[in-house]
Amino acid sequence: MKKNIVYVFTGTGNSLKVAKDIAAVLSYCEIISMGSNIRYDLEEEYETIGFVFPTYYRGEPRKVREFIRLLNLQHNKNAYFYAVTTMGKYDGNTLSHIKKLLKGKGITLHYAKGLDMFSNYVISYDMRDTIAEETRQSEIDFEPILQDIKNRKTNKVGRIELLQEIAYKSLIRFVPEMDKYYSVSNDCNKCGICEKVCPVGNIGLDEVGYPYFKHHCEQCVACIQFCPKKAINYKDKTQSRKRYTHPAIKYTDLAALNGKVKSMNGGTKSASFSSTKKKSFFGIVSTPFAYIIWKVYRM
Repeated sequence: MKKNIVYVFTGTGNSLKVAKDIAAVLSYCEIISMGSNIRYDLEEEYETIGFVFPTYYRGEPRKVREFIRLLNLQHNKNAYFYAVTTMGKYDGNTLSHIKKLLKGKGITLHYAKGLDMFSNYVISYDMRDTIAEETRQSEIDFEPILQDIKNRKTNKVGRIELLQEIAYKSLIRFVPEMDKYYSVSNDCNKCGICEKVCPVGNIGLDEVGYPYFKHHCEQCVACIQFCPKKAINYKDKTQSRKRYTHPAIKYTDLAALNGKVKSMNGGTKSASFSSTKKKSFFGIVSTPFAYIIWKVYRM
């Protein structure tokens, strides 16, 4: 029997919860991180190949884009491909980007859906007191998506929208070095959780155990949200704001996915790559507007 595989990128656990639910209904399904630094060649044949990840700034995280771009799928062109993006109301051009990336490899994206989940970008806003209610609603909304994937349904993905693309290209360029505005207070107890939950290895620990940031951040805010002492903050914005992580996901689940502890499924692998910078049409067009859009987005 052929195996199944789902690639996941996650910060606060929303996308990992979705990936785990998908794996539970598919036979022999591996969950693989899209977060670290080794090019991943998919040499075995799989029946289904999925991508689960959040929407950031109306598009996919930089790591997700680079991972899929470098992923070798030559032995799996006949597989069923699907994508699910977890989002806070809007998915922008996210799924259209994934469709385009796969099309460039000669792959058809058979099914793609956005799933509204608890929005948790604590840098821009406080966390609502409706976690339980919104989590239940997300589970209800996800059930038909899960059944569609199980039954190999297909759907159509829309075209890339120009204004959404300009906004995404303008905002995403600021992300890698936003961690220069992070601070670690004296409340830090040197537990090392932040280093374990970071999906891209952007956090190191100094000789006494305090975290420092390496400036290739993805803005998943896992370090802020999982810190048990609220010691990691962004500027003066997040100190008094509540925190959120998915109720069904523990920091040890992310640590396992990231290869920091024993794998949660005995076969979790991380994939990584060196990023490359290439100017696109939208990147050039968006340059004059980038700073203004960033300010509007309350960074």
